[in-house]
Amino acid sequence: MTYLFLKWKFLDSNIDFLRSWFLFLKFGLNIFSVPLLLRTFFWPWHRYQSAYPSGFDPKAILFALFGNIMSRVIGMILRVFFILIGLVFEIFIFISGIILFALWFILPFLALYFLYLGILYLIF
Repeated sequence: MTYLFLKWKFLDSNIDFLRSWFLFLKFGLNIFSVPLLLRTFFWPWHRYQSAYPSGFDPKAILFALFGNIMSRVIGMILRVFFILIGLVFEIFIFISGIILFALWFILPFLALYFLYLGILYLIF
C-alpha cells in the first residue's frame, strides 16, 4: 500500500502535473494567438488595403500607398501589444507552475516536519 502511494505521489502525479502545466502553456499561446500573430506580423490590420489606381495618378497612388503603410503600421503596433500580453501570461503560467510543482513535491516532507515539531512541542 505504501509503495502504491509513493509511486502515485512521486511519479504518476508529477507526470500528470507536468502534462497539465504544458497544456496550460499551450492554451496561453493559442488563446492569445501568438504564433499566428508572429506569422502575420507585417500584414495589414484586418487586411484593410487600398487599391492602387489603374492609370497614372500620383495623388491616388500616394493616397493608396500611405493608407496601406498606415494599415500595416497599425497592424504591427496592435500585434506587438497582443504578443506582449500573451508572453506576460506565459511567463506568469511558467513561474506559477514552477512554484506549484515545488510545493506539490515538498508538501509531504513539510507535513512530516510539522508532525515532528508538534511531537517535540508536546513532549517538551
